[in-house]
Amino acid sequence: MTQPASTRDDGAPTRRKATLFCWECDHASPIDGDWQVQSRPRHVAYVCPSCETTLAKRPRRTDPSPARAPTPLTVWRRALRTSATVWRASIDIGISSLTAAAAVGAVSGRAFEMS
Repeated sequence: MTQPASTRDDGAPTRRKATLFCWECDHASPIDGDWQVQSRPRHVAYVCPSCETTLAKRPRRTDPSPARAPTPLTVWRRALRTSATVWRASIDIGISSLTAAAAVGAVSGRAFEMS
């Protein structure tokens, strides 16, 4: 059976990977330890229980941002970029077909004239 990450074989606790350290008073505790979690409108703040220093602000995940409708300029740019990509691909295909036809004509002994 696998031992949890927070205990060792001799029973002494080990530091967990998700440990926060206060840079003001050197208080250390796991992320889900004794930190004061203060909910704010846009984020959640983790505050040291000893010196009340704010250690981290994390965005709230409960409020998904509404999907924004694309602006007309964004739609126009996307359409123009797609059209240019398709046009470039069709030119590349036409040139490679012309090159292949010229190569086949040269191998078979027929001359292929371009006008």
